[in-house]
Amino acid sequence: MLTDILVNFTHAAVVVFGLLTMLWAISVAVKDASLIDIFWGFGFLVVGAVCLYLAIPKTPYLVLLAAMPIIWGIRLSLYLAKRNLGHGEDVRYVAMRKRAEKKGVSEIAWRLRSLFTIYFGQGVLIMIVSAPVWVAMATGTNTWEDVANSSIYNAMVSDISQYEENYKEIQIALFSILGALLWLIGFLFEAIGDAQLSKFMKTMKNYDGAYKDKPVLDTGLWKYTRHPNYFGNACMWWGIWLTACQAPWGWASVFAPIIMTLLLVKVSGKDLLERSLKRRAAYVDYISRTSGFIPMPPKIR
Repeated sequence: MLTDILVNFTHAAVVVFGLLTMLWAISVAVKDASLIDIFWGFGFLVVGAVCLYLAIPKTPYLVLLAAMPIIWGIRLSLYLAKRNLGHGEDVRYVAMRKRAEKKGVSEIAWRLRSLFTIYFGQGVLIMIVSAPVWVAMATGTNTWEDVANSSIYNAMVSDISQYEENYKEIQIALFSILGALLWLIGFLFEAIGDAQLSKFMKTMKNYDGAYKDKPVLDTGLWKYTRHPNYFGNACMWWGIWLTACQAPWGWASVFAPIIMTLLLVKVSGKDLLERSLKRRAAYVDYISRTSGFIPMPPKIR
């Protein structure tokens, strides 16, 4: 069982870090480190696809488990590509590069450093957060190693029907059904929230007033939570973990959704984004009446 987990992990990691290296080379050529943002969802797609490729047999449970990060990865990557491409390097990475230059680091040296700190750093996070996928997809079905250690193999019985009797397939049952439903709720929150935000940003495209007076999106899902897309993302990974609990040792990957939730709330998501948004009077008012993460009815004042 441990061998199968390591096989899934190492194969997925090799592909993920190989793609990250190629993407980094492209980013150096076009001088745009923010290409990494588009890869975030795609990286999880890669993990799900590699683990599904390695799965023998590809049972309905394993297909369901792999489909969740794959579908999410496709949607998020396409959304970010449409939003980001053609707009130059993101201001976050420009600021990082300028801070490095002030310390005497050349642009070439900074680009090289970005491979390990930004690109490979994100790769490490992808592999950690996707643990429910590569753990459960390795333990969610008997492997040929299991068969080799079974009484059937030891008795040198070659009848495939007897192998099928010994084979125990993980079924789509309570945990995977609940997990899939939670994932679907999260997917809808993220997709609808992103669509509403995109529409709002288009209406604000020609806004030429002071930044502090800029209006705030507070309708639709954004009426109930200041970050419906981040909340949806967290729900999806808790759903994937719950689905993974259907398989042996899937529960042990609980650290993955915890880390993802902390990233969304305390590190690179909500808190980071709101540091600048809090300079707007309308957003300060928005904070006073709207839940920061979990959807809640807005406060009546």
